[in-house]
Amino acid sequence: MFSPMVEFVTSDGELIRVSGRSYTSAPSARVGDDLTVAYSKSNPRNALLLTWEDFPIGPASVLLGFVVVLILMWMGGILISNDPTLDDPFHLLPTVIAHFHLNPVRFPVLLILFFAIPSCVLGTYWTYNITADLRSNGMKVTGYVTAIERGYSKSNNGTIESGMFPMIDFEDSSGTPHTIRRSLAKPLSRLKAGDKVEVIYLAGKPDQGRVNTWDEFWPSPIFFGFSTFALLVLFILVINGYKSIVPETHDPGIHKELKTSGVSAIATVIKANKKTRYLHYRIKEDAKGAAAKLENFVSLEGEFSFWVPRQTEAEIKEGDRFRAYLDSLKPVQKFYIDFNDKIGNDPFVRSMDDEDASIEEERMQ
Repeated sequence: MFSPMVEFVTSDGELIRVSGRSYTSAPSARVGDDLTVAYSKSNPRNALLLTWEDFPIGPASVLLGFVVVLILMWMGGILISNDPTLDDPFHLLPTVIAHFHLNPVRFPVLLILFFAIPSCVLGTYWTYNITADLRSNGMKVTGYVTAIERGYSKSNNGTIESGMFPMIDFEDSSGTPHTIRRSLAKPLSRLKAGDKVEVIYLAGKPDQGRVNTWDEFWPSPIFFGFSTFALLVLFILVINGYKSIVPETHDPGIHKELKTSGVSAIATVIKANKKTRYLHYRIKEDAKGAAAKLENFVSLEGEFSFWVPRQTEAEIKEGDRFRAYLDSLKPVQKFYIDFNDKIGNDPFVRSMDDEDASIEEERMQ
């Protein structure tokens, strides 16, 4: 690891030599470069190099990460408990929740993407930099396959893999012998004892050399890059509503099964807003015999916080009633609303919270 050593003269004429407080795999400065130094007159030997490498990124990142996790946990508590006492003094978190139409189902999906996308971006950046540095600044020598090892082998990055790996011997520019392992095992690698290969390594790191072939460099950057692209596409689809994350079952086969063997119920729209893509519904048992099959089922209420209406659903309005089908064993978890089967309108529909508030008001009176 490298760190710059700097000499400077204090205001009192004292010559001081200090080194950086951080170390990097590649030198961050060259001999002769001018660097800015900050020091205390009472203790100039404790000077600090004013560079990005010496900035306390680690502690700052930990503190920022703690704050972000705390905010996300707070938002999760608001969504799961629906407790107004969890609101923040400036009402910022409920505003964010309403703006992004978050609910207990969509929130974990977006939370996972929130951490997964930066991780893949960093993985792409890190692996590409290593590859680019080795390809641009590496020294090329000739190596020879001396053996094919069977069993477990430790790779150059420290991971343990099993298989039959070609072992390659080479000498660096100083004539010192080194042995590295080919990352591909047989049968993917067709190397055999005695084969000649080209090895590339960085000065000062010959033990981390690689066989100079594309499969030693590009699979990791390609993997992380593709993962980043796929997760970004998924994030855009979820944000824009093209990928609907809602508690309704979307499997057409299950829809057909529920319509055939499920328990008939009635779904009533409490609120529908096509512009904000919001649909609030309530499912009640059908008076025509549903109560006999679902003894414990009284009512089910839910919302599509990022509702993308089909063409046949574009005219849905408050109070519209539709045929619904419930699984007799798990009616709350497994149900289907047929928005093509409209059976009327109930202008007096109320949510369960409104009904509870009305009951409480009557009790107080």
